[in-house]
Amino acid sequence: MKLSRITYVVGLALLASANVWAQSGNYKIIVNSANTEESISKSSLARIFLKKDTRFLDGHGASPVDLTLNSPVREIFSRNVFGKSTSDVDALWQEQIFSGKDIPPPQKNEKAAIEYVRSNANGIAYVSADADTKGLKVLRVQ
Repeated sequence: MKLSRITYVVGLALLASANVWAQSGNYKIIVNSANTEESISKSSLARIFLKKDTRFLDGHGASPVDLTLNSPVREIFSRNVFGKSTSDVDALWQEQIFSGKDIPPPQKNEKAAIEYVRSNANGIAYVSADADTKGLKVLRVQ
């Protein structure tokens, strides 16, 4: 009985630490190399990806691209930046679409998202921490 409680407590601790690890930012924010920004706040990220802001703080346009709905990186990003699951954020977008207010950012796989940002001076995306982003700028998240 005692061993089973210890196993349970250790299991909970491991799950909690995995959640903290995932939310600590196992992704990076990328922008085109022409972008003058060096960092971005989580609130600015949220506003850009929810299309409430269409510009970076320096005034240049912001064109976000999301990863596909089934992407584990998108789930981590959604929970970390929006405080919601990917499916909850998608539900918000479905309401926006249905009411005719707006459409969500395009969805692409990671490789296509990187290429989108590379070829779009206003592009911004999030990708896995180990993605090859050579030639792009990685923003610090504050």
